[in-house]
Amino acid sequence: MNLIPAIDLIDGEVVRLFKGDYSKKTVYNIDPIKLTEQWNEIGIKRIHIVDLQGAKTGNQKNLDTIKNIINLTNLKIQIGGGIRNFSVCKKMMDLGVSKVIFGTAAIESPEEVEKSLKEYGHEKIIIGVDIKKNKIRTNGWEKESSLSPEELIDNMTKIGIKEFMFTDVEKDGTLSNPDFSFLKNLFDKAGNKTIVAGGISKIDHIKILKNYGIKNIVIGKAIYEGQINLKVALQNV
Repeated sequence: MNLIPAIDLIDGEVVRLFKGDYSKKTVYNIDPIKLTEQWNEIGIKRIHIVDLQGAKTGNQKNLDTIKNIINLTNLKIQIGGGIRNFSVCKKMMDLGVSKVIFGTAAIESPEEVEKSLKEYGHEKIIIGVDIKKNKIRTNGWEKESSLSPEELIDNMTKIGIKEFMFTDVEKDGTLSNPDFSFLKNLFDKAGNKTIVAGGISKIDHIKILKNYGIKNIVIGKAIYEGQINLKVALQNV
């Protein structure tokens, strides 16, 4: 099982939002480089980085911090936030990321996703599907799409996408119980490379998702608030 800790960035600072609300952010006085060093030491293999300003506007604002993390860690990095076209995808690949996450672009510019897919292959491209009350949210979770999650999965699968990341926005940053049936249904639809996030705040939550067959789990606020000890979690799953 891959436990994938998250680093969300605003103005170079590590933050977490509550249900995707930019006005309800918690800033953590943490050096992201030291954080990745600690994660590397305990056996973490991959981290999840999001430029939250990029996700909202399409213009990445945390590139210097992201470059530093990439250059100073041995961990694999999946990155999202502001990746709206092939050009930005290429920039991230050239910096040395392992995978890029297309979210808004998968709905608004699917041709850019397809172009990136043809260039880099399905092992490098993830489609991020952020869902609130069964509706896909785009542009930093601020807009609602008319496309259903199932339709988006079908559309992206047809062009060759193999890996999806689902975030339950209603649960994200809440430290409440995940909606397990919701996540399982998406996993059953999208396949065994599915990544899930949102409300995962106890080791027992991880075990339940593991029993569903889900092997990739992103954890954020629960780490920073001390609810999940990653070292202990790795030993128990």
